[in-house]
Amino acid sequence: MAKWKKTLFSSLLFSLPFVLAACGGGGAKEAPVNADGNTIVKLGQQTAPNSKLPKGDTYSDNAYRRLMKKELGIELESAFEAHGDDYGRQVSLAIASGEIPDIMAVSREELEELADNDLIADLSEVYEEFASDHIKEIYNSFDKVQLDAATVDGQLMGIPGTANDFGPNMVWIRQDWLDNLNIQLDTDKNNAITLKELEDTAKTFKEKDASGTGKTQGLAIAHWLSSDNHGGSAYTASAIFNVFDAFPKTHIKDSNGKLVYGSNTPETKETLVQLNKWFEEGLLDPQFGTRTYDDIHAMMVNGELGIVPGPWHMSDWGLVQAKASNPDAQFTPFAIENDEGFVNGVSKPGVGSFIVVRKDFEKPEVAVQMTNLLFDEIPNSEDMATEFPEIYEYTQLAVDGSVRPINIELFKNLSEIDDAVIASQAALGETNMDDISSFIVKNNAEKIKAYLDNPEGADTTDWAVYASRYLAVNNVMGGVREQGNFNEINPIAIFESVKAAERNGAQIGKLEEGQFIKFVTGEESLDNFDKYVKTWEEQGGKAILEEMQTIVDADK
Repeated sequence: MAKWKKTLFSSLLFSLPFVLAACGGGGAKEAPVNADGNTIVKLGQQTAPNSKLPKGDTYSDNAYRRLMKKELGIELESAFEAHGDDYGRQVSLAIASGEIPDIMAVSREELEELADNDLIADLSEVYEEFASDHIKEIYNSFDKVQLDAATVDGQLMGIPGTANDFGPNMVWIRQDWLDNLNIQLDTDKNNAITLKELEDTAKTFKEKDASGTGKTQGLAIAHWLSSDNHGGSAYTASAIFNVFDAFPKTHIKDSNGKLVYGSNTPETKETLVQLNKWFEEGLLDPQFGTRTYDDIHAMMVNGELGIVPGPWHMSDWGLVQAKASNPDAQFTPFAIENDEGFVNGVSKPGVGSFIVVRKDFEKPEVAVQMTNLLFDEIPNSEDMATEFPEIYEYTQLAVDGSVRPINIELFKNLSEIDDAVIASQAALGETNMDDISSFIVKNNAEKIKAYLDNPEGADTTDWAVYASRYLAVNNVMGGVREQGNFNEINPIAIFESVKAAERNGAQIGKLEEGQFIKFVTGEESLDNFDKYVKTWEEQGGKAILEEMQTIVDADK
């Protein structure tokens, strides 16, 4: 892979006092210790609005931090705690001042800024020496894509997270409504429905007021229409675009091997024509374009939506709220197949956030040791309840992963499918549950079985795991692959900073979003689609494609 190109600081960094950390001779500063001799480590801690922490625990004092002190002799303290955009602002402020925490999670762009300005440690040697075989196997399963993304000028500058971003996108449909209206879907049992079936179901739900609220919607879609990743596909039309061989917000190769932006293809236009038709017919939410994501989510929870686009884990955090409000609610996930019976889906190399270590931190190996503990020793424990009782309690309470001090995800490529199959087979009695070595997989198997054994009396958490791991991953995501019906699209993934995108990416993104709303609502004719593409190119899109093409060609 070509060396990463260095980038200029953003305007935010120019506008704030900037002090570079010492990067010359001096070496590492001695890490402070507490009264018990534990090394004090300052963290940049990402948080979540609903962590589900048990009473008395906080982000500053919880089972993970207590475990780190016990097992590794380190006391973790928060340099700052923040959620979402606020966390990003805290990171930016830390970079601008040159005073960064000992350890924190950052984006690829932030990692590059930190490395360019000599603020973070080269972890190449400590990774090779301290990373467990299991951790190394995880990265090897992705052909080391993540490690390449974390490498700047030949040096490993962070511990990368993985993100299994693979399709297909799917729609979750209220099974209880289907049953009440005697609608039969997926009669060939291939875990996919046709676009015509989706349309007919939406019409029937709306016309028959399947919810009984007088407010039943056919389809409701977020105004940004599509997502560039599977995990962010909730309330989008991504699965519908894919039926038309359209892959918006992704960069793909044309028949000549040249980069093309997926939002600007004839297939995307064809999908917009279909969405406009549904809008004109009243099948698509008449408030499309103005209704917020939270509004749509509330409609789902309140039982006004019977068709919910979303990823495989939608039941864990979204649909479970509808289930809690209405125990009779049942959702079945389906992929959407094209006229040839194939399901299209985008699969991209999975890279998440990056854990970086302050350059002059005395014990950079601590970051790798924490990674081993969190993503090898704990999940692979044969008796978590005995070895890590407080963490075991957290798994039972479904405590959010943001509570972990190393706030990334680490799992093998396509492991969700393998793990779901193992858990499902055990829950169905096809294999012995006691033979499952992974606590997490076994725990999922037990929850699936608990739901199957007593659907009416099962906890909503049991249902959520049953729906996500058994129905969505085992049946749909694994099923279409096993049957040979999945057409996997692999877009171009570029981790280098693209200067043209930094200059104009936000501008043309806003242009696309606004123009597509106009196309769907009919405010502007789709006869002007080519005109829109030309405007997109003139406002910076062409320059972005050209720069990306140069990077791709250089990396061949």
